[in-house]
Amino acid sequence: PPPATSDKPQLELFLEVSSARYSLMGVTIAYALTLHNCGTQPMHDLVVRALLANAGERQQAALRQFFAGESGMPVHSVVKLAPGESHRLTNELRLATQEIAPVQISGRALLIPIAAFDAHFRWGEGESLNAGRSGGTFIVGQEQEPPTERLAPFRLDQGPRQYRRPAARATGTLAPA
Repeated sequence: PPPATSDKPQLELFLEVSSARYSLMGVTIAYALTLHNCGTQPMHDLVVRALLANAGERQQAALRQFFAGESGMPVHSVVKLAPGESHRLTNELRLATQEIAPVQISGRALLIPIAAFDAHFRWGEGESLNAGRSGGTFIVGQEQEPPTERLAPFRLDQGPRQYRRPAARATGTLAPA
C-alpha cells in the first residue's frame, strides 16, 4: 500500500536572481535555485527542468506545455536530499531574441520574463520506491526603490544592457504529486 500522505516528501523551491542582461543574443537570467526538503522522507535522484518564457497572451500555453513535459530542459540533478536539508543550485536561463515578445506600453518595449522549474524525484526503498514532483513559477523583473510587492519590467527599447536590481517573485506552485 502507498504510504500515508503525511509521509510523502515535500519539496519547496526558492529562486534568487543574481543578474539579468539583454544582449543581441537575447535575455539571460543568472539565478540560484534552492531546493528544500520540508518533508519527513529523503528524496533521491532529483532532476530539475527549467523554462524562461514571456509573460503575456501565450504565457498559460507555454507553462501548460512545460509542466506537461513538452518543453524546457533538464538543468540540475541532485543525488539525495535528506529531510530538512536544502541544496542551492546556480545556472543561467536564456530567452533567445527571436523568442522575445515585448509588450508595448506608451512607446516603450517591455519584457516580463517568467521562470518555471519542474522537479521530479524518487523516494522510498526497494519495492516501495515512489516518484514525486514539485514545481513553481516566478516572475522576474527589476526591484523598485523602495522595494514593493510588484517588480518593474525590463525595458528593451533602451538597447543592450545589464539590469541593475534583478529580482524574482513566486507566482505559483505545482501541487506535489
